[in-house]
Amino acid sequence: MSLEGRHLGRYRLLEPLGSGGMSVVYRGVDTSLQREVAVKVLHPHLARQQDARARLAREARAVARLQHPNILEVFDFADPSTEDAFLVTELVRGETLKSFAERERLFPPELAALIIQQLARALGHAHEAGVIHRDLKPENVMVRDDGVLKLMDFGIARVLDPAERMTVTGALVGSPAYMAPEVIDGEPATAESDVFSLGTLLYWLWTGTLPFAAPSTPATLKRILAGTYEDPRGACPAISDALVSILNTCLAHDPADRYASARELEQALSQALDDLGLTDGEPVLAAFFADPAPARTALVQRLVATLLSKGAEEAAAGRLPRALARVDQALALEPDAPAARALLDRLQRSLRQGQARRRAALVAGGGVVAAALIGGAVALVRMEGDPPAPSTALATPPSAPAVVAAVGAPVSTPVMDTAIRPAADVPAGVGGAPEPGAGKPTPAAAVAPRSEDGPEQTEPPSRSARGAPRPAAVRYQVLVRPYGALQVDDERKSSEALSVHTLSLAPGRHVLRVSCQWCEDQVVPIEVVAGKPETLAIPARLKPAELRFAFEPPSAQVRIGDVTRPAAESVSRPFEIASPRAPTRFVHRVEYEVMAPGYRTVRSSVELLPGATRTLTGRLVPE
Repeated sequence: MSLEGRHLGRYRLLEPLGSGGMSVVYRGVDTSLQREVAVKVLHPHLARQQDARARLAREARAVARLQHPNILEVFDFADPSTEDAFLVTELVRGETLKSFAERERLFPPELAALIIQQLARALGHAHEAGVIHRDLKPENVMVRDDGVLKLMDFGIARVLDPAERMTVTGALVGSPAYMAPEVIDGEPATAESDVFSLGTLLYWLWTGTLPFAAPSTPATLKRILAGTYEDPRGACPAISDALVSILNTCLAHDPADRYASARELEQALSQALDDLGLTDGEPVLAAFFADPAPARTALVQRLVATLLSKGAEEAAAGRLPRALARVDQALALEPDAPAARALLDRLQRSLRQGQARRRAALVAGGGVVAAALIGGAVALVRMEGDPPAPSTALATPPSAPAVVAAVGAPVSTPVMDTAIRPAADVPAGVGGAPEPGAGKPTPAAAVAPRSEDGPEQTEPPSRSARGAPRPAAVRYQVLVRPYGALQVDDERKSSEALSVHTLSLAPGRHVLRVSCQWCEDQVVPIEVVAGKPETLAIPARLKPAELRFAFEPPSAQVRIGDVTRPAAESVSRPFEIASPRAPTRFVHRVEYEVMAPGYRTVRSSVELLPGATRTLTGRLVPE
């Protein structure tokens, strides 16, 4: 029954603004102060429940302690002795973040990062006051007409003051798709749980889908507990490695691996955004919310200019992998940016020239010059089969003047080839790679594959024996996620496993073969059209792994995802573990449970390599 036109104390209720599982929200008027307010009224069946009324009163007291421009302000709440239970807050004129994001694409991806930065700042204030939100989702964020974000609905917030704690026994409180795994398991919600929800929201803003979405609520909860999700760059390649690293920290399965509070998340986002010159997040967002199209265009141009400027600075300082990563991100934001294409071409041209000079020095024999060239190359190049040197992924080559040549100055000294593997992506124990978790992925450089006969060149148009012009070679870029070796037609494979392969191909049909030690070979036919450069993405198909369990007692059962099998049976019929699609690293984590009646259940995880076979042993402890 609508309460429109009624008075609740000094508040006159006007039209309803929306409803939820607990309440209906009305636009109202405070007849004493003569100001518009929002009045949240509990549904009658809840108003008769003392625990629901206590929850509403606790919400009012908790949120009233929070004074922050991005948190909805609480003005008043109903006396427990009254028939109706209600909460009075400021009235926000605008729309929910959900409705805005469903209408307008949040591109470039830094816009979503700016939104989460503001929400993390507000939530950090709440966490420091001992308040956990517990129901973060886009429906609970308002975009005010002036572009200010308002975090609202702390109706199921949990106050960390032990004297005020109240639990809701047996109730699934919150939105399942945004719930942290420990909350699903029945653990108390914490600041880290809110951080997980913010990470889920960030993923949704980037891709338009939820990281753990499934057809039903139970299936969604299972996916969250499994902890696997697809790389958001599959949907939005312009997301930087720094922002993906932040997302992965937010969505870590173990709360201890996440940011300890929203304040820490805000600081991480601020560092990544400040690096791009986005220290003015609030006006940038306000401009975008007011008029998205021109604001989006202006921000893309601003980011591209910053990335190219920083790319040139990185190159001049001798940090070629970082320079190429900057250019790569700029092209993901604006594929046809002439300045980015020009800088990339100069870098690659200089790299090829430097490579040719090194080979010439090697052919000429020993000597100080050749030794210097080889020594410089070792700092940045790992040829296939060579033992890697430690900590060389971002090493600075000794010939910084050569790098300056790469961005426009005449070439006077060789430029080191930067076709390196991202060290953190190589599986632990393989090729001297670090143990899992020892470092973040380093973007691979966008360089041309090499052959033993000399550097790859873009040949100018020439004439055949009859005088007909030969079609010009076409620039073709192949993106392999996470990385792999590339073979074109019947030529030998590239000597490096890269994330980005840049080719010059004659117009016509070609066959690409992508391979790596942990991948299934993929054969991809392509048709190269004269004068039409292309970019092709080929996600690696990782080999499945096998997992066995040798556990006591013999009755122990093992659950992985939706599959449950006796541990003893898994020895002869192991679990086949599919690797995630569009992976960013080869090592991935698998969650499992081992259980038996009368014994404590073991919940843990294991890091697996594609194609590997592993046996886990253990003994369950009696309850």
